[in-house]
Amino acid sequence: KQWYQRRVPITAGSEKLYENQPITARVVTFWGAASTFRKGLIIFTIGNLLLWYVQICYGLYRNSQAKKENQEQVRSYGELSVGGPFELEDTAGNVVSTETLKGNWALLYFGFTYCPDICPEQMEMMASVVDIAKEEHDIDVVPLMITIDLERDTPEVLAEYVAEYSPKIIGLRGTEQQIDDVCNHYRCYRSKGQAYDDPHDYILDHTVTQYIINPEGKTVGYFMSNRTLEERVPIFLDHVKKYYEKKKAEEIQDNLKQEQPSMFQTVKQYFGFDTAPVT
Repeated sequence: KQWYQRRVPITAGSEKLYENQPITARVVTFWGAASTFRKGLIIFTIGNLLLWYVQICYGLYRNSQAKKENQEQVRSYGELSVGGPFELEDTAGNVVSTETLKGNWALLYFGFTYCPDICPEQMEMMASVVDIAKEEHDIDVVPLMITIDLERDTPEVLAEYVAEYSPKIIGLRGTEQQIDDVCNHYRCYRSKGQAYDDPHDYILDHTVTQYIINPEGKTVGYFMSNRTLEERVPIFLDHVKKYYEKKKAEEIQDNLKQEQPSMFQTVKQYFGFDTAPVT
């Protein structure tokens, strides 16, 4: 009480506050006696703590949303209702199709070489996911870019473009009908903008999504454009893990079916018509 009296004069109200709520009274007294600098420092500290708390909550929310999205992607071990067979050509004229890709994991992206900013960012992240998967987890991934701009993306232009990001990236082209078909399979929207002075100076609007294709040629997941590299790698690895868990479970089930005799075989063994022991 003496500490309180030294800082503010005792009044009827303050005396009552001190007696009924001593902690509150001490806080009020401290704040009233604090200098302007100290008050500013306190406000600054509290504000930073609140900001830090909000950032943590937002990070936890994003992680939970990413996990939820990933769980939705890998339902039934990851098969999605997008994707389908395609047969295109790389920049060297070699055929690349869903059949030739079987046995490999693949990342597929639709874009064009004259894209000013979005495509370069997505290409860099695709190359990074491929490198991390190989260097840190020994998983080979085939990165693919299907051009949606056949008019300007010649084989030479496309080859030079993909090589800027990674020698592993395969640029793919086809006829207009082939590109339309594969875009429809993957629900990839594309629309050509208006050209003004130069007929070749136009922009293409398109869906910015990367698709994950498993070794069976089935599309099992995707990365939306807002996914960071730190989010993409765990999502991809989770698809790989669930795929091989499914394969192992199927293998065990097949072995059990082979080892278990049929009812007819069991009856034959029971009556002595089959000398093989009952398993």
